[in-house]
Order: sequence, then structure tokens, then C-alpha cells
Amino acid sequence: MLLLQQMPSQMAALEPEQRKRLEEETRRLVRRRTVVACLLSISIAPLYLLSDWFLYPEHCLALGCWRLAGVVLAAAILVAVRSPIGEIHPNRLGQLLGIEVGLVVSGIPVLLVGYQSPYYVGFILIILAMALLMPWPTPAALTVVAALLTMYVGAAIAHGRIDRPELFLTNVSFIITASIVALVGMRIGAALRLREFRTRCAMEDTLRHRGELAKALEQQTKQLGVVNQEMEDLLYVASHDLRAPLINVQGFSRELQLALGELRRERPTSPESHALFADIDQSIEFILTAAARMDGLIGSLLNVSRIATRTNPTEVVPLGPMVDKIIDTFRYQLDQRQITVAIGNLPEVIGDSLRLNQAIRNLVDNAIKYMGDRPVRRIEIGASTQNGSCACYVRDSGPGVPKAKQEVIFRLFHRLENGAVPGEGLGLTLVRKIIEKHGGRVWLEACEERGSTFWFTLKPAIHAALTAAMPRSES
Repeated sequence: MLLLQQMPSQMAALEPEQRKRLEEETRRLVRRRTVVACLLSISIAPLYLLSDWFLYPEHCLALGCWRLAGVVLAAAILVAVRSPIGEIHPNRLGQLLGIEVGLVVSGIPVLLVGYQSPYYVGFILIILAMALLMPWPTPAALTVVAALLTMYVGAAIAHGRIDRPELFLTNVSFIITASIVALVGMRIGAALRLREFRTRCAMEDTLRHRGELAKALEQQTKQLGVVNQEMEDLLYVASHDLRAPLINVQGFSRELQLALGELRRERPTSPESHALFADIDQSIEFILTAAARMDGLIGSLLNVSRIATRTNPTEVVPLGPMVDKIIDTFRYQLDQRQITVAIGNLPEVIGDSLRLNQAIRNLVDNAIKYMGDRPVRRIEIGASTQNGSCACYVRDSGPGVPKAKQEVIFRLFHRLENGAVPGEGLGLTLVRKIIEKHGGRVWLEACEERGSTFWFTLKPAIHAALTAAMPRSES
């Protein structure tokens, strides 16, 4: 009952375009099921002829003529349903078929034999079949139900005297009960069909929206790729062009330094000139120091820009020997800081050995520089397999990284607030770019005062070998 109460509000909630579409779907459904009903009525006619022979042999000829007329009329309705008329008026043709079948199957036998004919059950079967087969609106269903009920009552009265009114009224009550059941069933079916239609429309809207979002995301991804490429090209060009005037600044500063030395040797030194020369020397040193730092920054920027175009992650790289050599290059710093290193089993991966060496070297250097004065100074390097990829890590026992800083430390020129640690803030940026160029990702797991673990994923060599060995399907 709740479903029937919600039906008017659900219909009102439909948009005009959706309501039109629902009506078109209902007409197509009625048309298809009317075709099925026509075929059924034509196919069961021989069965009625056989039952007429045994039940009413004296009326067999008349019933046979009516059965044949019903078959012809059903065939005509079938032709009409499949024609353009059936697209416009499927409900009317379906109603006509229901009245025709009721007349031929049950109406004529009741007229010939009387209200006691067992063929009256045909009215009930036709009415119940409508509830199962036809998605008619309520007025159309009421028309057929009223026609069949009137047909039974009229045929029974026209046949002659009703000597058992209780049996006649019982048959009428059965037909009325079947009509009520059929009408309620049609309403419930219409409500369920409406709910299914609204659900389907919502799913289609969701899929359409997702498709639009996917297209927009794809377009934005392409635009972002173009912008990133332009930024990398701009970074390379700007860094390259900035280096030329910087070299001039460094060169002329050294020339000025040499000329100042010659001038000092040629002229006698007085307290005033000595102070002036000292100030000039200090200024030149400041210029050279700043130029050297700027040269280092520009070199690092050039290195970042080259990762996108000069990384070739296609060779098999054994990480174990690579890490051993990297640790050997840091042996002096490790011994000075009394840092122990533990190296686990490291696999072979697919990548660019030069770039991977640079990434791991930066992570180890970062761990050493930010170790601090910890009571336990330890660096661990290892790997594990996760979902078909190799997850490597560099773990240290340093002071850790605050949660708010765990993402921003990968940004360009960003450093933790520690002026005593040298560097330009590009090491972790290089690590992320190198790993992402290899199709992996890098992230940090750290807690303050509990150390840091830098994870990064790479494609294992065995996975790449298995992929290459798989046969390719021919199109």
C-alpha cells in the first residue's frame, strides 16, 4: 500500500523528458506483449475445438465457426499491432483482443449453454492474465474488466431462465474478485515499473556524470601534462640562461680580486688604504660566495629539469651492489657521526641506474645530515614486495619529521628549520621526481622523536621479465 501511495508523488517528480520516455517505453512494452497475446490466442484455438467436441457435441459446429472467427480476428489484430497503428494505439488493440478472446472463448459458450458452462472460468483466466501480461493504465483495464463481466451476465440472461441464482452469483463474485486482484496487481506492477525506471534514470545520470567527469579529468590531465612540460622547458632554459651571466660575475670578480692584489703591491699601504682594501676584499668574497651558492642552485635546477628528459628506466638494476657502493662513499661521515648501517635483501629492479643511484644517495645523505645527537644512530635500508611492486625503504633513528611537514618537505627548496644543515632543499624533490619517472611513488612515515622511514616503489625485474615473456594476443 505504501508503494501505491508513493506512486503519484514519484510520477510528479519525473521531469517532462523522463515522463515522455516512460510513456514511450510503456507503449513499446504493451505492443510486444499484445503480439505475444495474439500468438497465444491463435495457438490455443485447436485445444478449444477438441474440448468442444467432448463437452458440447451438439454445438460443436457453431462453436467451431466462432473459434475460427476468433482466430481470424486475432490475426487481424496481430497485423495491426505490427503496423504503424500499433505504435500509436497499442492499448486500444490490446483491449480489443481481450474482449475478442473473452467473447470467443467464454461468451459464446455461455450464450449457447448457459451460466453453468465451465467455460466461464475463461473470463477469470483472461482477467488474471491481463494483470500478468499487460502494463495497461487503470482506465484501459477497467474497460476490459467491465466488458467481460457484462458479457458473462448478458450471455447468461440471454440464454434463458436462471434456476440456480446462488451458483450464478457465485460465478459473478469470482469474476469480480479476479477483477479486483487484477486491477491491484496492475497498479503494483506499474508502481514497481516506475520505481525501476527512476532507479535506472538515476544510474544513467550517475554514469553520464562520471563519464563527463572522466572526460574532464582526462582533458585536465593532458593540459596539466602540457603545462608541466612547458614549466620543465622553462626551468631548463631559465637555469641555462642564468648560468651565463653568473659565470661572468664570478670571472670578473676574480679578475677584480687579482687586480686588487696587484694594486696593493704597487702602492704603499697606509692605514686608510689598508682598511679600504680589506673592505673590498670582504665584498668580493661575499660576491664570490653568493655566486657560488647561486651556481649550485642553478645546477640543481638543471638537474631537476633533466630528470624528465634524460631518465631511461629500462635496464635491470641490482640494488644490493648499488647500495653497498653508496654506503662506501659515505663511510667517512658515518664513522665520524658513529652511525651504524644495516642493509637487508635488496632485489633487482627495472630503472635507470644513474637516477636510482642519485635518489638513494640523496635519501642516505638526508638521513645522515638530520640524524642529530641521538643516543642510537642507525640507518636501515631494505625492501619488501607489495602488490606486484617492490617497496624499498631508508629508515633512520633521527628526530623524525612533524606530521605537518611530511608532505611539504618534498617541495622545491623546502627545508626543515635547521640552519646548521647544509643544502638547497632540492634533495627530496629530486627523489620524488626520479621515483615518479619510474612509475612509482614515494612517501614518508615518521613520528617526532621516533625516526623517519622514506618508502618508494619500483618495478621488480622479475615482474618485468614475466610480462615480457607472456604471449601477446593478435588482433
